[in-house]
Amino acid sequence: MNSTQPDYLQIPLGKDAHQKAEEFAAEQDGLDKGKQVYLNTLAVYAVNNYLKWLSIETALHQSDSWNWSTRTFFDIADLMLPNVGRIECRPVLPGEEVVVLPQEVTQERIGYIAVRFNKQLDFVEILGFVPARPIINNSEIIEINRFESIDILIDIINRRKMKVNLCQWLEGIFNQDWESPELVLAGSFRSTATMTRQYQDSQTSSISRAKVVDVGRQIVLLMELTPTNSAVFDIRLRVYPAENTLHLPQDLQLTIFDESGDACMNTQAEIANDWMQLEFDCQHEEKFSVELKLGEISIIEEFIV
Repeated sequence: MNSTQPDYLQIPLGKDAHQKAEEFAAEQDGLDKGKQVYLNTLAVYAVNNYLKWLSIETALHQSDSWNWSTRTFFDIADLMLPNVGRIECRPVLPGEEVVVLPQEVTQERIGYIAVRFNKQLDFVEILGFVPARPIINNSEIIEINRFESIDILIDIINRRKMKVNLCQWLEGIFNQDWESPELVLAGSFRSTATMTRQYQDSQTSSISRAKVVDVGRQIVLLMELTPTNSAVFDIRLRVYPAENTLHLPQDLQLTIFDESGDACMNTQAEIANDWMQLEFDCQHEEKFSVELKLGEISIIEEFIV
């Protein structure tokens, strides 16, 4: 008789993993909380090692599970993936057939990985991945048989790496080609006067980054993100001339496309414009793209909030 038990990927748990788990568990007041932190730490450690083996960039020390105060007060096992988002690595003990999601991990996650332990805690099995969907976010339990291939996570990572993740800017994680506006405009004659004039009304909670874009002429694209008291983010896009030129090239077009690919906002540089901008708002996880077009040349930048 052939066994129908699926073959799961096994990840060994070495001495270093247990040392880190013991360190985090020892910080807790009670035995139950210590056990919870111990298993969460091992689950995150195992998934982190697996993704590193796949040459996928992780940011372990920027994960909430690696933050003393957060793991002390919440049941979390997240792993930060730069420019992608957070995945939740939930421990599954032998004999368990469901994954229970604490309320604190049902938001701000791109999905969930089930990590099953053996009795000796010397290895784990990666049972699969479930993308975050509204039906999951309203539930606290996922059956093991609902977990899908880990390849789905790899596909999501590859797709999201092509997009700029704006929410990660609020956590100090930036794409390498997006730099501080002051640095991008350093040496420009407009770097002091223009920046002072345009930023004096910005809120202190706003995060701004800029990059140089070449559409036959070099221009500076500046993105300003401002969180609000709700799940909505205010976004301001500005375009400045670069190369120490006075004005934007005439007929330069700035267009915003929604995630369906429909153009929803547009502006165009006229004679002697020294900057132009568009302002709009987006909800968390909303996607949009920005097109800069001059003549036959166009550059598209993709974003996710």
